[in-house]
Amino acid sequence: MLSPQRKQAIKDGLAAFGLAIAVHLGFVLILVVGTWQWEPFEHKPVPVRVTLVDRGPTAVEQPEAVDDAMEAAERERQRQEELERQREEEAERQRQAELEQQREEEEAERRRQEQLEQQRREEEQRRQEEAERRRQEDEEARRQAEEEQRQLERERREREEARERELEELRRQREQAQSEREEQQRRLDELSERREREAEEQAAEEEAERLRLAEEQAAADARRATLREEYIATLRELVRRSWLRPPTTQPGVRCNVRVLQAPNGGIIDATIVSPCNADDATRRSIIAAVNRVGEFPTQGYEDVFERQITFEFYYDG
Repeated sequence: MLSPQRKQAIKDGLAAFGLAIAVHLGFVLILVVGTWQWEPFEHKPVPVRVTLVDRGPTAVEQPEAVDDAMEAAERERQRQEELERQREEEAERQRQAELEQQREEEEAERRRQEQLEQQRREEEQRRQEEAERRRQEDEEARRQAEEEQRQLERERREREEARERELEELRRQREQAQSEREEQQRRLDELSERREREAEEQAAEEEAERLRLAEEQAAADARRATLREEYIATLRELVRRSWLRPPTTQPGVRCNVRVLQAPNGGIIDATIVSPCNADDATRRSIIAAVNRVGEFPTQGYEDVFERQITFEFYYDG
């Protein structure tokens, strides 16, 4: 069965051959008409100068023209056949190319299908491996959960046992503590009774000692007060002996004198402090008298000695 390309090539060849035949027949017809003996028209002769050329008989040229036309037609036919052959070869090459392309496409499709099948198998294998991995993970998680549950159960039992032991130990300790408290209470009661007796005796002894110390302190305070009064009277007398009374001094002078002294009694500074009703000259004379004393006595007055001491200087006239 001829292909459409083959049929079209044959049609094109026949059309070209028919056209070539028609052209050659047209040439032959023109030659025949040209050599036909036509009857001359009747007309007045016109003087015409004609140069005749002997071309030979025309009957010999007609077969050559036909042969040339036939040869041209043959050549055209051969050319059309060559074209047809080339078309057939081109069509064959195209068909072979199409077949090769089809085979390549089929091979590509086959490879694509193989790749898809390979991918499907790999995907299926991955799914199976993933499912197996998940199954193993689930199994491992289940085992771990069971192990954790067992561990929690063991720990719970251990805690309960430890709690029971602790409770038992606490009961024993409470009982022991109760027994010890009772024993301690008994001892405390005995100790309290003994301490009460001792406290009463100690209180009596302390009261007696306190009274004795109070009496001694009172006596010492009295002696100390008497010694201080004696000490201040001695200081006042020493200042009075050194005092040179100014003419402006009136009887009834009362002035407090503050003296800063060294540990050995040496006078460092002396000032008049309130109250003092003396005039300025009398005040200066009192300070001069203190400075003239120079040193207050300390021997025998150690208990009442003060680095800074204030005493009253007075003059009644």
